[in-house]
Amino acid sequence: MIYCLSGKIVKKTLNAVVLSCGGVGYYAQCPASVAGALPGVGREATLYTVMSVTENDVSLYGFATEEQQACFEMLTSVSGVGAKVGLAILSVMEPDRVALAISAGDHKAFKAASGVGPKLAQRIVLELKDKVAKG
Repeated sequence: MIYCLSGKIVKKTLNAVVLSCGGVGYYAQCPASVAGALPGVGREATLYTVMSVTENDVSLYGFATEEQQACFEMLTSVSGVGAKVGLAILSVMEPDRVALAISAGDHKAFKAASGVGPKLAQRIVLELKDKVAKG
């Protein structure tokens, strides 16, 4: 598992970054809010990462903080929430806002994210209410 990467930014798009670490360029998909907040190409940066390995794919997701990283892992533990939806939620909401919406039962807050409909928003709140209350 790759916990974090520190290195020079080689390339940056609206939702991804390539970080050069020890001569290897790592492509990491990021929430739009993270990619926009990173420094420009050629500058140093650190990304906290989540690596997803499936039968057909190995993907790396990058976050500015450990809180965003943990929130992404929590969101993608919900049935029906994949990496794309997790990134979309974190593009429009910070982790503290996610936790607040879940604890308050505010499923409508999640509908602002691309790919989140009313049923999925309700499932997110339902499945994560106990986790947020404990943590």
